[in-house]
Amino acid sequence: MKLLHKLSLLLLIIFPMTTQASPLSISEQEINQYLATRLAEKVPLQDSLGVPGLFQLDYKLSDLYTKVGQTDEKVVDISGIIDSLLQIKGKEYQVKLNINMDTLPFYDMEKGALFLKNVRLKNWNATPEKYQNELQVFLPIIANSLTNILNSHPVYTLDERKTKESLVKKFGKHIIVEKGHIHLETNIF
Repeated sequence: MKLLHKLSLLLLIIFPMTTQASPLSISEQEINQYLATRLAEKVPLQDSLGVPGLFQLDYKLSDLYTKVGQTDEKVVDISGIIDSLLQIKGKEYQVKLNINMDTLPFYDMEKGALFLKNVRLKNWNATPEKYQNELQVFLPIIANSLTNILNSHPVYTLDERKTKESLVKKFGKHIIVEKGHIHLETNIF
């Protein structure tokens, strides 16, 4: 009887600890490291667009970094630099764009991967500033290209060789964004 009572007491203590919903946290630094190293391995971060004889824009995206939950609990801000060469009417313009966007993180349970979706351009500026008006026309196309990259390539993928991440992949339900971290939640921990 005492053993049953002790076992019941032990279960009452352990059960609440095992039902906590935040077994895995992905830090802002981990996402930024992925963006700086692994994203470019998976997808080219450069493109070219134009109409022959009218204009040509060649651009390369670099220095992507995030701020997780800094301004709004549910939002991940992402910033980067776009180095571009704009050719219009036989003239070439070297332009650097600084872009700032926000996104909503999305956890794909089947893939065990974290994506940044619903990309929204917040602001941008061009250097030199005198080309800002010319680039205004191309910005939606460039932003759409970045949106396609982030929608189709995860910023973090769970490693099934790690026990905790494997369990999160199998039982993961949703995410919570906090300042500096994204937590993947389950109902089993």
